[in-house]
Amino acid sequence: MKNDSPPASAARKPKEPELNRTSLLMAASQEFARRGLQGARLEEIAREANITRAMIYYYFGGREGLYLAALEEAYRDIRASERAIDLTDLSPVDAMRRLAQFRIDYYVENPLMVALIAIENQQKAQHLKNSKEIQARAEHSLQPLARVLQQGQAQGVFRTGIDVVELHQIMVSLGMFNVSNQYTFGAIFERDPSSPARLARTRELACEVVLRFLAVP
Repeated sequence: MKNDSPPASAARKPKEPELNRTSLLMAASQEFARRGLQGARLEEIAREANITRAMIYYYFGGREGLYLAALEEAYRDIRASERAIDLTDLSPVDAMRRLAQFRIDYYVENPLMVALIAIENQQKAQHLKNSKEIQARAEHSLQPLARVLQQGQAQGVFRTGIDVVELHQIMVSLGMFNVSNQYTFGAIFERDPSSPARLARTRELACEVVLRFLAVP
């Protein structure tokens, strides 16, 4: 009688490990931050995420697709974190302080995002420009800041004629600089930007710069 059952070797073939997207994108972000876009090793990323290298190609199409997914996840996380801030019972001035401080703290706590943005700037934003998600949500990401700005203007505590993108730029610049230049700036001026005292002063500085920019003449 003919035996139609599969060979024992086929029956024992191990299953592909499950894809844990969060774990994979974290491993990818760490490797890209450490070695750069072209220097990152997919084998190392796959090992850290406990998957096969082939799965990276299957789900993301390769190195650049995985990098873009990690970049999109970084922007997704900062948007969600900012929108989760409860500003309900705060005055416009206090709410603006809270948003300015958020930018300082977020980048300190998420240096991988700073590293990914540095890589993308080196690439002249060629991958970011291909991201429909990041492009589509750009204006949406400014809504919490725009809402506080409008409330302050309505109450007469913030001046009119403010470009919300410029206001956003000021906040991002202060936060990003504190992380991206911490070693060079710290070495030149013998200050440790990551020390609790310096971080507290940077938060105060961010608030002062933003509120002076918004002050009614």
